[in-house]
Amino acid sequence: MAQMSAPSASFKCFRQFNGADFGALLSSHSALKQPIADRHFPTASLQDKLVRELAGERTIAIKEVLECFEFFERVRKEIRAPCVVDLCCGHGLLGILFALFERRVERVILVDERIPLSFDKLLAASIRVGPWVEEKVEYRVGPIAAAHERLGAGASIVSVHACGVLTDRSIDCAIRLEGQVAVMPCCYRRAACEAPLAVQLAFGVEAAVDVDRTYRLEAAGYHVRWTHIPEQITPKNRILIGRKPKR
Repeated sequence: MAQMSAPSASFKCFRQFNGADFGALLSSHSALKQPIADRHFPTASLQDKLVRELAGERTIAIKEVLECFEFFERVRKEIRAPCVVDLCCGHGLLGILFALFERRVERVILVDERIPLSFDKLLAASIRVGPWVEEKVEYRVGPIAAAHERLGAGASIVSVHACGVLTDRSIDCAIRLEGQVAVMPCCYRRAACEAPLAVQLAFGVEAAVDVDRTYRLEAAGYHVRWTHIPEQITPKNRILIGRKPKR
């Protein structure tokens, strides 16, 4: 079976990682620690300050920090809206980035089936950097498939590595709300796929699943484009961005 390799992409948020070999550091599942943060994120920028604060909590992996920041940097201009919803949010860092860096975003709703212990620490770290985050962020516990029932029309949906069919539920939620959407899928073998078998055999299951998702979004009136975060962070690096044109 042919497989499409993940295209290479440069770092947009943390450009200091371009053009050098950092080995396994960038994809490490080890908790971000202060010496690493001080060395690689030393500036007075808001983003570096946040990374250093996160390191002080020692509760989130380096990979997940880079993943969220690089995803955010690629979708923020197309996804920002008064309300942004982070589905299958886990620790909630992605949604927190919208609350911290996007003035237009008035409300961020984090949704998952349980609140991990890491959330409180990440939220506290972000509030120390930007006190305005506190009044913007809300965490809701509940099933992803029913999330649209408690959300307002026009909310933007984001989701990073929602496992298999949960990415499809995130897309379904955006379509129901007629909001913008950006997802970075994973666990393709657990995803639903109606793409022709010939497409799956020629291009691989992962590409076929995302082609199928693209057709579904376009059938619902979205303009869709694909982009990627650096493969050094994760090979599951494809982002699907769907924009609903204004009527």
